[in-house]
Order: sequence, then structure tokens, then C-alpha cells
Amino acid sequence: MKFHSYPEVYKIKIIVNGIEKEQLIETNVNLLDILNNLGIRIEAICGGKGKCGKCKVILENPDSASPITSEEKRLLSQDEISIGMRLGCLIEPKDGISIIIPDSSLQKDQRILSEGISTKFNFDPAIKSIGIKLPRPKLGGDESFLDYIKKELKREINIDYLSLKRITDELNYETLEANLVVFNNEIIGFKKNEEKIYGIAVDIGTTTVVTYLIDIETGALVDIESILNPQIKYGEDVISRITYSLNKGVSIPHNSIVDGINTMIKKLCDRNRINSSSIYEMTAVGNTAMHHIFLNINPRSLSVSPFTPVVSKNLDIKARDIGIEINPSGNIHVLPVISGFVGADTVGVLLATGLYKNDEISLAIDIGTNGELVLGNKEKMVSCSCAAGPALEGGHLGFGMRASTGAIESVFIDKDSFDTFYKTINKSKPRGFCGSGIIDIVAEMLKVGIIDSSGKIIENGNDRIRKNKTNNHKEFVVEWKEKTDIDTDIVITASDIREIQLAKGAIMTGINILLEKMKISADKIENLYLAGAFGNYIDIKNAIRIGLIPNIPLERIKPVGNAAGEGAKISLMSNEKRIEENILIKKIDYIELASENNFNEEFVKSLRFP
Repeated sequence: MKFHSYPEVYKIKIIVNGIEKEQLIETNVNLLDILNNLGIRIEAICGGKGKCGKCKVILENPDSASPITSEEKRLLSQDEISIGMRLGCLIEPKDGISIIIPDSSLQKDQRILSEGISTKFNFDPAIKSIGIKLPRPKLGGDESFLDYIKKELKREINIDYLSLKRITDELNYETLEANLVVFNNEIIGFKKNEEKIYGIAVDIGTTTVVTYLIDIETGALVDIESILNPQIKYGEDVISRITYSLNKGVSIPHNSIVDGINTMIKKLCDRNRINSSSIYEMTAVGNTAMHHIFLNINPRSLSVSPFTPVVSKNLDIKARDIGIEINPSGNIHVLPVISGFVGADTVGVLLATGLYKNDEISLAIDIGTNGELVLGNKEKMVSCSCAAGPALEGGHLGFGMRASTGAIESVFIDKDSFDTFYKTINKSKPRGFCGSGIIDIVAEMLKVGIIDSSGKIIENGNDRIRKNKTNNHKEFVVEWKEKTDIDTDIVITASDIREIQLAKGAIMTGINILLEKMKISADKIENLYLAGAFGNYIDIKNAIRIGLIPNIPLERIKPVGNAAGEGAKISLMSNEKRIEENILIKKIDYIELASENNFNEEFVKSLRFP
């Protein structure tokens, strides 16, 4: 007889913001997973791999947890260790464990970019409302109501099974009139005269998810909702989430994003007093990993060379088949992907900017946890993906954080005193720095001579430039602890600067290789589109100063906001653009940077600051 072992159940006490709660837990997971399951949002930029040092908790009874690890000793200071501070992702709890969660470890509300540039297009949605009036059937006739509908529409048309069952309920027997909801060549619903029909467009970003509610009959934007991607607990970057999907099953992160989208849909419906059954279509964009996970497709092929997607062309799927809570007969349209690491979000950017239809040479850059680039015009386009890593979004940096309350977003350094002047999100006391703040800090350090072109911090006797007492590495004090919200000095270290060099070096290497493939120089770029939140909020002059983007005239550089989301909206509202989606991906040559002969040489050159 085979016996099954079950995890032991232990008691945990948690203190958050002075509020104490007790909970029974199963001890086959680490403390970070337990807190996530309890709905307590803890910062863990590395996805719980013991690398970022953000998920700090304080043990009130240290013996109730596994011993401190070597990773924790490396990431935590001696002062932190002395007060019982540990990293949640590296703790295996025991019965009776009691923890305090510092406010600095809790995720804060993030500023999420929802608006973006949009090119002109013909409003012609795939979902249409069609009013019909049928002839009165004759006794003994051999035609069905569906036959009459086809005759009235003057074309052969299919009908969704759920809609077929509703014909007799929805047809007005006195007037024999009905309002059909049609998707392409299929009847998918009926509506009352006074009812409106809606669609939603969703941008599934690695970090954030934005949902737009659209009036399908007029094209008007009704409302917007956004959240942090709930998959963050499975990893901050796409590689982490692919790995998690392979180890634990893709259905877990799939269900997570579907639940997140459904939560946003419910909020939009409640706020605007509409029934979710009035939403008949959803369009979705995301990078290739997000695309596959959303579709519940095992992303294994994206984890091994040559990183081939399971499917690349656009897809139409019944809402009920994927669990999206709109009208169950409604359509989910997922835009196509370009390659294993250039996804449907980039197709959305192309639709929004019109790069693929223009005569002039344009470069589109979407910088997130991954950098996706497209260079070209209507004649030729080349694209690549750059492993920029999460540094430009705050990851792998000692005081890096998302664009949330207390993040330093812009900085100026006085060239004589080295005093810093900065602005934080929501005008709060500083807690760290987000992507735009990081670019400013490095650019200002270059300008005033705190670092040289190699990234080396130069000592000059100023008390803001010092060596860390723990590791003897050089660092620059951005703000003293007395003025912070975390009661510790906020610094940028030599290793932080190296992370920024690696990230910006990857982006510039990709740009240079694409320019080489097009046989042009940077000065031939007529439009440089900076897509996404990062591109929208950075100081462009500082981005040029550190060598993140080419040094071209500023009037050619155009932040385009959430262009991926705008592309999803365009696809929702234009059949013409929907047809173009599959055409434009065939016109793009994808370049695998690592396989280029000059990749290493270009990368080493791009690491230096100009």
C-alpha cells in the first residue's frame, strides 16, 4: 500500500503596519510565497531568487526559521542581521514563527502609463451590430429562422451555439425584428435597441497590465483600468516566468493573468454600470512570453535556442475557452508576434506609430525588462531584442524601485558642492530611485565628474563619495538617511553603475547592429520613437549623455507613451489594421544579436559612457 505524505500545518504571526494577525500555513513553501498567498504584497524584484535583497522581514523569534544563508549574509548589512532581519524568499518557517514586515518591504502603488500616440486609421471594427426584420414564416414552409436570417443578410453566415439557443428568446415575434451582434462571418449575440456593445483592449506588460474599455459602435474610449501584473510573484522578468512555467506548470501564471484581467473588467463594468455580457471582443498584446502564458501555451520553446514561438500569426479564440469574463460567445483577438523575443507588443507599437508604412527611416525602442527594437520604413525593417535586464526599471540596484510613491524620478547634482536636488513621485520622502531617476543620477555624475567614461567613481574628498564599510566598494550618497523615508542613506554604488552600463550597452549594441544591417548611420534616423513608461518619463538629453540612445537632433526623438496599448486599441477598432498585422510581421527581418560576429566588439564599445 502506498501512503501519501502531507505538509505539516504551522502557525505564523505577522505584523504589518502595526496590525497583528495569525494564520495557519503549510510549510512546504518559503515565507515569501506564504505572504503572497495571503495577499501581502512584498517587493521581490528578482522573483524570489535571493538576488535583489528587497523582501526584508524581521524575525521576532529567529529559532523559528531555517538558519541564515550565505546569500542573506551577502545582501544584508551586519546592523540588519543583528536586529533579526532576513529575506522572505530564503526563509523556511517553523511552527510559531513571528515576523514584522517593515514598511519599506511593502509594494507601493505604482504609476502606470496608459496613454500613447496613435496614427490615423479607418474605424471599421470586426464586431458589428446589425438590425434585421424577417418575413413572416408560412405554415408548412421548409425554412428555419436561421435560413431567414441568412436571406435577410444576403450572405452565408455561421452562428455561435450559445447564440443559436437564444434566437427564440431574442426575436420579437410581433415585429420579427432583432439586433444581431456579428463577428466577421458569425452571429455571436443579440442586443436590445437601447443597449450598447463594447470591446476591451489589453496591454499585458511584464510589469503592468492596462485595460481600455471602448464603445464599439462609436470608437469612443469609455474608461481605463490598470494593475501591476499579478505574475510578478513568479518572477520580475520573462526568463523567470518561463522557468516558473516549466517547473510548476504554465496554468498557474496563466490563471493569474486571466484573474487579473477579469478583476479589471469587473471594475470597469461596475464603474460604468454596464453588463460584462455587453463586451463582445478583447484584443491583447504582450511580449512573446506573456503572449504564450496568456494563451496557456507551454513556453518551453522560448527557453532554448533558436527560441521559436509556438505560433506567430494573430489568433481569434472564444472568450469562454480562455476564461475571460466578457460575453462567453465573444472573441479574444491576440495580435501576432515577430519572434521569440519580439512580441505582439512591438506589433502594437508599429500599428500606433505607422513606422511600417512611412518613407522615412524610423527607429522604435520599447525599453522594459527587455528591450525591443525595430528600425526601417515601408521598404525594409529589421528588429532585435536586447537583454537589457531589469536595471533600467530599478532591478538589481541596491536602492532601485518601481515608479511608485517615494521613488526619485529626476535629479540634479550641484557641480561645486555635489549636493543633490531631486523630485520624487507623489512628492514623498525618498525611498529609492526608479528608471528615470537612475538615468538622471548617472548622467549628472558624469557631468560633474563623479564618474569617468569607464564608470569608475572618482574620489575627491567630498563626504558624499565614500567607501562602503561592509564591502569597501565606492558609492555616492544621493540622500542622507535623516531626509529619507527608510531611515538609511540612499546611495548609488559602483556595482549599480555597472548594471546601468550593462543595460545601456545592450540597447546601444542592438541599435548599432541594426544600423549596420540597414547600411546607414544614426544621423539618417528621421524619427526615434520611445515607447513605454520608461521612454515617456526619462530626460532625453540625459539618455543621450549616458549613451542609451543615439545622439541625434532632439526634435526627431518622440516619446509615444503606451504605444503597445494604443496598437491593441487600433486592432480592436480597425479590420484594415487587423489584416495588416500579419502582413507587417513578414516584412521584418529578426536579428539574433548574440550570433552576430561583431556582437562582442560592439557590446564592449557600448559599455563606455560617451
